Order: sequence, then structure tokens, then C-alpha cells
Amino acid sequence: MRRMKKIYQIISILLAVCLLTGIVGCRKKEQKADAKYAIYQINQSGTALVPKDYDGTGKSVDEEVKGMLSALQKCDDEVKAQAALPKKVKLERYTLEDEKLILYYNAAYGKMDTVREVLCRAALVRSLTQIDGVDLVMICVDGTPLTDKKGNTYGYQQAEDFVQNTGSSINSFQEMKLTLYYADSSGEKLQKEEDMVRYNSNESKERVVVEQLMRGPSNNRLLATIPKGTKLLGVSIKDHICYLNFDEGLRNIAPGVSPETVIYSIVNSVIDGGNVSEVQISINGDSSIVYQESIKLDEPLSRNQEMIKED
Repeated sequence: MRRMKKIYQIISILLAVCLLTGIVGCRKKEQKADAKYAIYQINQSGTALVPKDYDGTGKSVDEEVKGMLSALQKCDDEVKAQAALPKKVKLERYTLEDEKLILYYNAAYGKMDTVREVLCRAALVRSLTQIDGVDLVMICVDGTPLTDKKGNTYGYQQAEDFVQNTGSSINSFQEMKLTLYYADSSGEKLQKEEDMVRYNSNESKERVVVEQLMRGPSNNRLLATIPKGTKLLGVSIKDHICYLNFDEGLRNIAPGVSPETVIYSIVNSVIDGGNVSEVQISINGDSSIVYQESIKLDEPLSRNQEMIKED
């Protein structure tokens, strides 16, 4: 009997140890699951992003930004991931105003290959916009806003601008049928033109729509609405509103086209082709203007059915 009691005691102790170990393990998992943020690093093959738990500083927005930027410069041996940014890429400074964060990097940032650059940008934007007080992120290189190969400025971006599996589909393309609105022969009404467009899946639909609209119609009976030479400086989306920032080129007059036709060709095309309900247009970041002394741009604009010419 004594021997049996001793065996039972040993078994009880072992069970208690196992139970305690399980509880501790669960607590560790809970702590890991309760991490405040998930910052992104790059896998060893350099093809995709890898999330990593990050607790943050728990201090001010500015301190959270500093801490996260520092964490993004470090690699994680545990998950065998690379730091989001190469060692040669240095952050010179940053500004944060009205929940818009601008990161100023040295010239080394612009020397990364296309795949690495997209992954770095995605890691920065998707990580930093988790901070309460940072809605949009823009990257500048050697003092000037980052541009694509066509010379278009990426402008402010948000997490939704990047596909979740950035890397595996980084060079993938897909087709989309667009309904674009150009000016009819009178220049006073909009007439739709449908077109199949092949685009990079990492671009937002709204940017694709505007860039296609800027190329002009294929139907020679329709008139281009965006003045030739105009550049798109930035595209961002918040609360179902698409914010479009053009350069001074938009102030020019499109030949034979009314101001209303210019503005609503953009608004109607973006709303029909994107995932937004309103469009806010600005020129060099300024929306407190009256376009061609006809249309106020200080408020988001909705789709205008009356401008569309009936077939």
C-alpha cells in the first residue's frame, strides 16, 4: 500500500508539473497574441513579407514612430527574416503632421531593385499605419518624393494599397474592364468608353483609372479631359473617399472642354472603376481653390449622372 501511495504521489506531482507547464505555455502564447503591432520583415529569399510581433513603446505617437522605425532596421534570427531596410538605406529625418508621415531617406533607397523596393515600401507603410495617429505614409528619396518608372509620384500611401501577399504576386498582372468618361464632341457632356486594362496587382484601382484616363480616349470622336502633361502626384483613400493630388498641369485648359467636364470625368471614372463613393481633388496639395472659377474643390465630390450623355 505504501508503495502504491508513493507511485500515486509521483504521478500527481508529474501531472501538476505538466499542468503548470501547459499554463505557462498558454500564457506565453496569449502574450504573443496580445502584441500591440505586427511589423513586417522580408523573408530570406527576398520574395515576401513576414510579420513579427512588436509591442511598441507605449508612449507618444512620435516615440511609437521612432521605435517602430528602429525595429524595422533590425533582422530577426528566430524567424530567419531580413530587416525591411538594407543597411545602406538611412533615414535622414521624418515629419508627422495631420496624421500624415513623411519619411526622408538617403539616395541609397533609390538604388534598390524594383522587387526589394516594393517590399520595403509595403513593410514601412503596413507597419507604420498601425500606429494610432498615422494614417498615411509618403517616402522621399534624397529630398524628393519617390516616383515610379514613369515619373509619377507615389505620394501618400496606406496599407490597403498593397496586396496582403506582397512578394508572391509582386510582379503579377491582372485585367480589369474600365468605364472611363471623356468629353463628347461639344466638350460639355461626358461620354463613356469601355476598355480592358492590364495592370500590376500591387497598384490601387483608383490610380490605374486615373493613369488610363490621362492617356486619353481611343475613340477619335471623344476629347481628352485631363490637360496634356499633367502629372499625378498622389493617390490615397480614407473613409471611402479617394484623394487625388495633381501638379500645376491640371490648371491648364483642356482644348474645347468645359471645367465641369474635366472634373467630373475624373470623379465619375474613379467612382465607377474603384472602390470609393467620393473624390477629393487637389492641385499641389491645395484643394481650397475654385477650378477655372467654376467648381469648388474644397469638398469631396460625388458622381454626377447629369453630366453623362445618354446613348
